[in-house]
Amino acid sequence: MFRLLVLISLISLVIAVYAELDLKPVGPDGGEPVEYTFNQRFSLKNALRSLETINSALISFEKLAEESKTFISQQKLKEIGNTDWETQNLALPNCIGAIEGTLRKQEYLIKKLSYELAQEKASSGEINKKQLRNAQKEKQQAEKSFQTFWDSFGIVD
Repeated sequence: MFRLLVLISLISLVIAVYAELDLKPVGPDGGEPVEYTFNQRFSLKNALRSLETINSALISFEKLAEESKTFISQQKLKEIGNTDWETQNLALPNCIGAIEGTLRKQEYLIKKLSYELAQEKASSGEINKKQLRNAQKEKQQAEKSFQTFWDSFGIVD
């Protein structure tokens, strides 16, 4: 029961914070709609797609740094920064994994809590069985996604 109160308080806080925020369209020419930015641009799917783009750019940077060693002195590469073996082969891959893991973990925890809330609402008649099943399905999908990530995750050492 205490968890439910905490969850409801948390959800109320999030709704209240969103209502209190003065979100304006962002971007050129009047920007994109606030709802799109808030719900699509800042979604898990878009974050993971952006992370793939960053990872691809880092791989290109690694190749460029390796190729440039024949043209640029070690001192200059050191001044440029982040071109050393440890950064390229340990730090950057570990950072990418940590970010993806955090995103997937947060999504799982949100869906898990949403399902627990849906169970409480279903028991009190606030939502129907179909809505409860949808919440359960979303939780299971997030759980599977996080578990798949976890099973493939490794720390480069």
